[in-house]
Amino acid sequence: MKINALYISTQDFDRGVRCYTELVFQRPPAFTTERFAFFDIDGFLFGVFNAAFADEAPTVGSNCVPTIEVENVDEVYQRLADAGLETVMQPHFVEGMRIAQVLDTEGNTLEFYTQLQKSG
Repeated sequence: MKINALYISTQDFDRGVRCYTELVFQRPPAFTTERFAFFDIDGFLFGVFNAAFADEAPTVGSNCVPTIEVENVDEVYQRLADAGLETVMQPHFVEGMRIAQVLDTEGNTLEFYTQLQKSG
């Protein structure tokens, strides 16, 4: 089994895509339709879903917490906080990692981490 993609719901699709394009990934989506924008992150597709196309009201928030590895969690956290994203968890150490959390513009929790020591 292999997970190749995930997507999060947005309340405002254009605002959500801008958040990931300009702030989080700092790159444009690999492809966009009226329903989705997908960002290719080293072969993994991270999608932003336009909730206007849902048959039922989607849940937006912390029902899925993408965990994104970065080179320096403190720098990413500060950059996103300075850009106006709400902070949830300040950078701190947990089991060989440094982790932090922010909310995207749609209220979805994003976790960033830097691996400090390799396990195994």
